[in-house]
Amino acid sequence: MHVTIEPAGAVEGVAVQRAILRNEAGLEAAVLSFGATLQWLRLPDRDGRPVDLVLGFDRPEDYARLPGAVGATVGRFANRIAHGRFTLDGRVHELPRNQDGRHHLHGGPRGFGLRHWSLELEPEAGGVVLRLVSPDGDAGYPGRLEALCRYALGEDEVLRIEMEARTDAPTPVNLVNHTYWNLAGGGTIDSHRLQLFADRVLETDAELIPTGRILEVAGGPLDYREPRRLDDRGPPNLDHCFLVAGRGLRPVARLEDPVSGRVLELSADQPGVQVYSAAKLDVPGRGGVRYGPRSGLCLETEALPDAPNHPHFPSAILRPGELYRHRMVCRIARR
Repeated sequence: MHVTIEPAGAVEGVAVQRAILRNEAGLEAAVLSFGATLQWLRLPDRDGRPVDLVLGFDRPEDYARLPGAVGATVGRFANRIAHGRFTLDGRVHELPRNQDGRHHLHGGPRGFGLRHWSLELEPEAGGVVLRLVSPDGDAGYPGRLEALCRYALGEDEVLRIEMEARTDAPTPVNLVNHTYWNLAGGGTIDSHRLQLFADRVLETDAELIPTGRILEVAGGPLDYREPRRLDDRGPPNLDHCFLVAGRGLRPVARLEDPVSGRVLELSADQPGVQVYSAAKLDVPGRGGVRYGPRSGLCLETEALPDAPNHPHFPSAILRPGELYRHRMVCRIARR
């Protein structure tokens, strides 16, 4: 295992660091201190040429100015909170509304994916750790939150991501990795095959706000319990939260590019996974390539969206003395 930290430029006049992680299998990850962002994840192809498995930008400042939360660590509460409002312990809290001026999305217009995190080596874990302090009242959230994000490579073709948080007052927490996967290294994800270890999905309204109903996927257009091409029957654009079967660290999704033979096997310990096929993405990407709709697939393991407003959803409230923890294991296989 080899880990180095180097200067990567600046955002808003603040220096940005980049950590580069490499292992014996040839897997290489780059992590930016701005947004605790996964800038790239590369693996050699059959001819030994590195292939980008995730979308990203060349310069740190691109992450500040371009939409999409590409590769970022999103919070304090990722996904949506309806009307930017929730009630906690009898008190109403108002948050900035940055989705069509009506709802709170990914922590607001200055969420954690747009913040400068500290970055340091963590040799015993084979990676790096990033830290961020969010003060009481930040974006309307109660409590001072100490957040942590850890990236590490295993000895094989595995990337591990862990997020933790502690608070001094009750607050909603949902820290999410917002990586866009494309195992082909370019083009669209239409020919990728997706399998989800989920038998239920949240019903949402036209603005993607949960209604509170939890639906069975069996036999319907959102049934991905068996592998299916992403351009197969079903909605042309995926942006749905599926409830992952079981508890603890367990399989969430399997994504395969049949042409290259590369497979992503994703495990996590969160109750849901937001599957997003990048319908609204249209940005200049790394190396001058344009990332348009369906250029990548987000598999956002997470608490359920709008959970603070739905008492029957698994709780997303962190209280003093508790530890929030979110674990992900991203295993890349090659046929």
